[in-house]
Amino acid sequence: MKKITIYFIVLLLVFNLVGCGGAEEPAEEPVVEEPVALKAALLTSGPINDGGWNTAAYNGLLLLEDKHGFEISYTENIKQDDHVTMLRNYAKKDFDLIIGHGYEYGDALQEVAEEYPDIYFLNTGGMIGGTKPNLSSGVFENGVLGFLAGRLAAEVTETNKIGFVGAMEIPTVIGEVEALTAASKYFNPEVNVTVAYTGSWVDIAAGKEAALAQIANGCDFLIAIGDACNAGVIQAAEENDVWAFGWSGDMNVLAPDHVITSGVQSVSAVIELYAMQITNNSWKSEAGVFGIAEGTQFLGVWADGTPEEAKSNILADYAKFESGEYTRDIALEMIGLSH
Repeated sequence: MKKITIYFIVLLLVFNLVGCGGAEEPAEEPVVEEPVALKAALLTSGPINDGGWNTAAYNGLLLLEDKHGFEISYTENIKQDDHVTMLRNYAKKDFDLIIGHGYEYGDALQEVAEEYPDIYFLNTGGMIGGTKPNLSSGVFENGVLGFLAGRLAAEVTETNKIGFVGAMEIPTVIGEVEALTAASKYFNPEVNVTVAYTGSWVDIAAGKEAALAQIANGCDFLIAIGDACNAGVIQAAEENDVWAFGWSGDMNVLAPDHVITSGVQSVSAVIELYAMQITNNSWKSEAGVFGIAEGTQFLGVWADGTPEEAKSNILADYAKFESGEYTRDIALEMIGLSH
């Protein structure tokens, strides 16, 4: 009887297990897919190590990689005839954001942006944003740094001769030249400004040659807006013991005793702004303008030998732009310009 009883108990347990469907299979862990990194590409007309305009853009690209996880690529020293081809090459590789760095990329960007409507394009230093839904541009407020540089030059020069060396006569450069010329004459009516253009954004030797010619003519304060050409101007200033005013990047490091300060333009901030619009699905096709009040233009490191009164005056004006007491229009009207 004990054996029969045990048999029925075992049989009952078996039926219970079958009725409950047996032991459950362990649930599979859900597969979590890693987000695909966005890709950004940068095209520059000059070298990324010029210490100024192109270095600033490259630093912005690195910011996207280091801070936001973008995959990045760049091509430097691109001739204007190759702009369209290089933009298309990156578009064919499905880059999410393609940056043409400089006013000179405007026409090529508009052409390629129309061909690739699902890719975002940015022109830093141009004014073409808003012409295509996937195309934006960011330009720095024109004339404000020229105002500050012109006043500084007017107060520091001992010969009353100021030299300007530019790369190309494009609207953004012309506007700064007009502002610095008018400001220098407003604050020092005895000043004379000599203007020269090299015709190249990358020819350092040409920048130096133009600066040496101005120094030989008595200029003791040089202002340069020429990308890589700026380095040549600064070399000439250092070798001849005159002042130079850097542009775009903080260029005091190139000649700490002779680059009095720099008009710095935060290309990184502009690049990051539009890249974040992509990641946040908030892209706004526009022609953005960025100035001191937005924290994207500021003064760089000052040389130790800067005359204190001149430095104090410039910093006071800068603070007025920063607070909104001065606007671009107010400053330009003060020195006899209206735009």
